Amino acid sequence: MNRRSTLVAGTLGAAVLGLGAAQLLPGAAPTARADGLVGYDSCDELLEHYRAELRAGVSAFGYGMGGGDIAIADSTGAPSASGAGRASDEADAVGPGTTGTNLQEQDVDEPDLAKLRDGRLVVLTGSRLRILSAQAQPQLLGSLRIGDEGSYGGELLLVGDRALVVQPGYRELPLPQGAPEVDGARSMAYLPGTPTASVSLVDVSTDQPRLLETSTYDAQYVSARLVDETVRLVTTTRPQPVVAYPTEPGAAAEQESLAANQLAASRVRLADVLPQVDRRDAHGTLLEQGNAVSCDRTYHARQPRGASTLLVTTLHPADGLAATDRTAVTTDGDLVYASADRLYVATSRWGTVGPVPLSDGVGRSGAEGAPDEVTTELHAFDTTSATSTRYVGSGSVPGYVLGRWALSRHDDALRVATTRQPPWNGDQAGETSSMVVKLVERDGRLVETGRVEGLGKTEQIRAVRYFGNVAAVVTFRQTDPLYLLDLSGDPRVLGELKVPGFSTYLHPLGDGLLLGLGQDADAQGMVTGMQVSVFDIGDLSRPTLVDRLRLGSGWSPALDDSRAFSYDPDRRSAAFPFVGYDPSGVKGEQVGAVRVAVGADGTLAHAGQLELSPGSWASRVLLDDEYLFAISEGGVVAADADTMTRTGSVAFEDAPTIVE
Repeated sequence: MNRRSTLVAGTLGAAVLGLGAAQLLPGAAPTARADGLVGYDSCDELLEHYRAELRAGVSAFGYGMGGGDIAIADSTGAPSASGAGRASDEADAVGPGTTGTNLQEQDVDEPDLAKLRDGRLVVLTGSRLRILSAQAQPQLLGSLRIGDEGSYGGELLLVGDRALVVQPGYRELPLPQGAPEVDGARSMAYLPGTPTASVSLVDVSTDQPRLLETSTYDAQYVSARLVDETVRLVTTTRPQPVVAYPTEPGAAAEQESLAANQLAASRVRLADVLPQVDRRDAHGTLLEQGNAVSCDRTYHARQPRGASTLLVTTLHPADGLAATDRTAVTTDGDLVYASADRLYVATSRWGTVGPVPLSDGVGRSGAEGAPDEVTTELHAFDTTSATSTRYVGSGSVPGYVLGRWALSRHDDALRVATTRQPPWNGDQAGETSSMVVKLVERDGRLVETGRVEGLGKTEQIRAVRYFGNVAAVVTFRQTDPLYLLDLSGDPRVLGELKVPGFSTYLHPLGDGLLLGLGQDADAQGMVTGMQVSVFDIGDLSRPTLVDRLRLGSGWSPALDDSRAFSYDPDRRSAAFPFVGYDPSGVKGEQVGAVRVAVGADGTLAHAGQLELSPGSWASRVLLDDEYLFAISEGGVVAADADTMTRTGSVAFEDAPTIVE
């Protein structure tokens, strides 16, 4: 092969996402699709699946870039007699979970940057895990470096007296066996690489954290969930074949590259495509290495498509990082929702190019695109066993989901809220609308049992919250329609309210009140600043706006990540990080945290602000009985939880000061 083709490192994800905004948006919305699950008869059959999918998706320019679709395998009126005419008891006021995190389901803990329990803060910033005293004047008690310097995006769970820390990373790979020989290959500046997920188990029974074990998966971390003492870790692996691309114009160069890429696809081994694991103790002694999942624990839908592997690993941190079970599906996954007895993994697909970016800070973007409609693929896993995870079925629904809050399980049914995006017609998109679909498990499939459509035409979903058989859905384009839905039978709209602006997060306050955190907007839909709103949903057929508090120009991580929000039911107050700024530039930037008081009647009042030094944006606010703790990359600031008066602070080493 001559220099018309060059060998480069290529991944399915990089090839697709490199197209940027060039997304194709097809498709009228069909009914939800159900797919049963099938096991592979042998490792040879599994390997041929990967090879066939890679060959089907290859082109002269790499994988997933115009050489055939690499689709995904399977993976949001009047009151009825059921009594859904009034707000459910599940709309009672909700406070933080047992480790300080604002949770989607109260029995399911979620990983986060910081945890608060038993008078101590456990904080992960970069590659440093720190333990601090949770008191008026916080003290740094101990710290431990975990992973590579410069690590970013990690999070942790507290399980008994142990912390499970997950850190995403990247590792270069050697050229695989059977890679095509292409002139110039060895002179390339980079080699094939893979995302990694490093899982560290740390003893935090004392004030000095101590490393116990580390497992590194050649996979992309999606998320994790903790129920009782069992952790489910979700990762996805995308093949990392070396690919050629034409460096000269013309059909001859393209044909040369295509042949090389097809050959590479035909020569991959299971070790090249299955997730790999490397587990070691604190001294570096190897405990486990090789394929993370066996062929007989890998499944596919009845019509298997896609070369990715979704892996759910079941762990008992009290016993170490040896998996009690690993279950895989030959598909992809971008976000995780879990109830006490089910775990769902979803991926929203935009046409032939790429998936929908998820906005809640928990989901992560995927790689391949579906051949036709904008759809959300759903995969269900039974988590009732403490030691194993069982794949129970897959399905898909029309449209894309905003994030994990679009999913909810109740009375053995999964509810999914989606926004449908019709295909582009020339340079204009068709009219958007949203829906809520109900699905149940049936014969190894997720089967639709009902839906309500036509919500917010020309608008997109901005927030969803479920309360038993009731759903609150916010859409927005110029005004904020708040829809209240009865999901007890066939889904139906009970009430609707239009107000300026929109909410991106909804939180129940009890007594039929619902808080919305979001953005204010003018009549043309132009955002004018942050706002907090309270809605009365006691009568589901007639929701009303009780009050709203404008915070002015600014931003909060809680707008995109609900874990940055905290509500104290006893004090009837909400707190969240806030970055305020003066559009004129006169006052400069104000960073810190804001506390908002909620009256018994739903009225709102500004109840204090905690300021941090410029450049030290708070990412989380955690509350205990006495104090509020604002956590940033630079350190921790404590304040009186009633008055927001600063009581103390501690700066992390090698970080910007946070004490003025």
